[in-house]
Amino acid sequence: MPRLLIPILLTALCTPVLGGTGQAETARDFGVVSYTGIDEKGDVPRPETRKLSGDLGEAARRTARERGEKSYFDPSTAAAATPPRTPPGSPSGPDVEDCLNSEGARNKFGRVYNRFMWCQRYQVEAKKFTTGQTGTRLTASMTMEFSAVAYGRDDGKRGITVFFRGDDADYWPTTKGYIRPESMLYQRVGCFGESGCGENFAHTGMPIKDWIGRWTSFELTSDGSVSSLPDKVSRHRWFFHGYVIDSWNFRLADGSSEERTIRCDSATNFGLKRRGACILDDVIPHLQYSVNDGKVDEVAKHIRCAQAEPWCERDGVPFRTYPRKDTVKLIPGKFHPDNRDDALALHRINASKTPDPRYTANRNTVRSTCATLPPDIYDTSKDQQCDEYPFASTAEGAACCAPPKFDWDFSVLGAHKDDNECAGRALKKYYRDDRILYEQDGFFVHIKEDPPAGPDTCEAIPPEEDEPDDGGGTPPVDLPPTVDAGPDVRGDEGSPVTLGGSASDPENSALFLNWSVTPGPGVDPGAFCFFSGSSSAATTVTCTDDGTFTLTLTARDSVNGPVSDSTTLTLGNVAPGFGPTPSIRARAGDADDDDPVTPPDTPGVHEPKPWQVFRAGTEVKLVAAFTEPGANDTHTCLTDWDDGSTSTYAGEELTCRSAHTFAHPGMYTIKTKVTDDDTGTNSSDVMVIVYDPDAGFATAGGQLTSPAGALTGDPAATGRGHFQFNPKYHPHDEGPAPRNGKVAYRIQGVPLNLTSTELDWLVVTPDDRIAVKGASGDQGFVLYAYDADPDRFRLVVWPLSAGDHPASTLLYDNVRGAGYDLDLAGPQDIDHGSIQAHN
Repeated sequence: MPRLLIPILLTALCTPVLGGTGQAETARDFGVVSYTGIDEKGDVPRPETRKLSGDLGEAARRTARERGEKSYFDPSTAAAATPPRTPPGSPSGPDVEDCLNSEGARNKFGRVYNRFMWCQRYQVEAKKFTTGQTGTRLTASMTMEFSAVAYGRDDGKRGITVFFRGDDADYWPTTKGYIRPESMLYQRVGCFGESGCGENFAHTGMPIKDWIGRWTSFELTSDGSVSSLPDKVSRHRWFFHGYVIDSWNFRLADGSSEERTIRCDSATNFGLKRRGACILDDVIPHLQYSVNDGKVDEVAKHIRCAQAEPWCERDGVPFRTYPRKDTVKLIPGKFHPDNRDDALALHRINASKTPDPRYTANRNTVRSTCATLPPDIYDTSKDQQCDEYPFASTAEGAACCAPPKFDWDFSVLGAHKDDNECAGRALKKYYRDDRILYEQDGFFVHIKEDPPAGPDTCEAIPPEEDEPDDGGGTPPVDLPPTVDAGPDVRGDEGSPVTLGGSASDPENSALFLNWSVTPGPGVDPGAFCFFSGSSSAATTVTCTDDGTFTLTLTARDSVNGPVSDSTTLTLGNVAPGFGPTPSIRARAGDADDDDPVTPPDTPGVHEPKPWQVFRAGTEVKLVAAFTEPGANDTHTCLTDWDDGSTSTYAGEELTCRSAHTFAHPGMYTIKTKVTDDDTGTNSSDVMVIVYDPDAGFATAGGQLTSPAGALTGDPAATGRGHFQFNPKYHPHDEGPAPRNGKVAYRIQGVPLNLTSTELDWLVVTPDDRIAVKGASGDQGFVLYAYDADPDRFRLVVWPLSAGDHPASTLLYDNVRGAGYDLDLAGPQDIDHGSIQAHN
């Protein structure tokens, strides 16, 4: 599946809807999934025409700057020992809550909380539209509020982990619409930019309701072997990508969120355990000191004074920094929340046992300058050390632009050795904890007023946490992981199949895992598979079509190349169905009648209703909903109208829709069969009544023998049945109820005596068959009669409390078990009398 960089609209196939004239009225459905909001017209460029030149991450950094985000919290406020950072199993802790609850998290870029954590609280939206002759109409929408957290890492692995959690979802018009809680949301995390970004093209898919209240994780990796930069630096832009398939198997167009930037490296100078990292660098990196922190206050005040050139205030009077200069100094490195100009930043250089020559030059320049300072500025008898800014470990230090370009743009000042040493440890810790690379990272220094919340003492960095002077030596050989995709598996299309994959690493290191899918040659185009957890070895896979698929599990440890193993998935076709499914209830407060009209809750024939009455010559619309687990299947509907005509047409949105006009009165059993593209089939039917006030009337009188079993409650009862009926429409009657005539039936010796003039409709067919429906008190009845040789008669009686037409609860039927369609009613031969159809 191609990467989609921005929300787009999908134009669906045209859906023919047959009207009474037989002409096709063209309708067009389309939909969109959006993480950033989109106008209802969907007027945005398609991804294949979008230019990717320029730094797309700059917009995210600009947003971060405007909100004053931090890259690093005061290093002297935390415990000195900081083990390599590895993403947790799920987001938790006060930092996560602080980030998610902040204003900065509620925008399309989210908030970079620091270089190892990003968060966002935003929305993903799905909309479905229908366009026809009357214009474009919104037919359904879903808006999900979500929380997302991304973690960088410096534990030797080049990668990030991104977590997504749905917090709440609103549906319009209600949960009975086309987009329902049971509709499927598919998501993954993708990346683009410099080569080497390892993304998983397989989506994690779940019903929308199952995304709510649970964290789902995604992994991105970075292959350092493809980078030619120092420390194998690579930058990648990552984004959320998703789409929705509504409850009628209609796929809304894919959408993608705004991009965020990560920087990955394989620097060796942070120690053996940290030779691989990815950080979230859409933020201004800056070290923080406080002038109200007793451990570093003298150094903090010195830096504040140096950054305030051409003069600052010291002891209440203006002060110019040393060494003195006739012109204004340009001392770099001051933090501004709205400025990340690298030309004004500080850049780290090597200060190890075999340092960068610039570091040695910086130290020598500071020593010679400090030797000339007056005692009120620097006095070793007061346990002072000569503090310099910019730091000696930066390219902008005292010897910056060494002679003949020496420009005096630095400051030296005496500070108590405890303050100076603590500030030095904090700087060293900052370099490591904010992952400041040699030369490539411009950083700044932020002098704050806030008092620290950490310990009162300045703890030394333990040796195992200290940055090694020589890069940490030669790392041990790291063996590649082993991976097993598990045995071949079988199942059905549209249903989850359990996979038994596994992976391990000889060094017990955390692994990046992802599944990928390759459809076999016999799989229909457009089929795809998704996983309940695409970054988990043990997971489930669901595919939208039958056939054979190759599933590949890949493991990466960021040191060795990827290792993969494959298994075969074989899926069978599942026929579409008209059977019952659980009804989806609306939430409390939802109206019964929504605007627009919602689709049916359950499969089956929804139009026309059973025993619905139509006048001959008027259109009868058919709407028959069916189920289909294979979302990639296409369907053909065949409707037999029971009058010698049939209609064949495409099923759209899991529904057969057609229309027909009956020319003659009768009782018609409309049969609809749906067949998928893999020959799976199912059918459903419904009977309708068609009357014609001008088709004639009926008269009858006679006798028959009521058989045993006809009367409910007394199966042995038999007797002579006497019938009379003469229903008739008056001239110009519209119907369906005839205004003239009655129906009477009684059995000698049996407590059944029905007489009624309350008639619902009359059917007299061209082939002399008659049907009349009516009521007598709390009983309903249908009378069937054939004007034939011999004449034939049947009467069905039921309690109206059981429904408005006969079903399983009957009071009387002299031909039990026969059908209710007039052609299938099978009336009983009469013994005496006559039945006449006057047509």
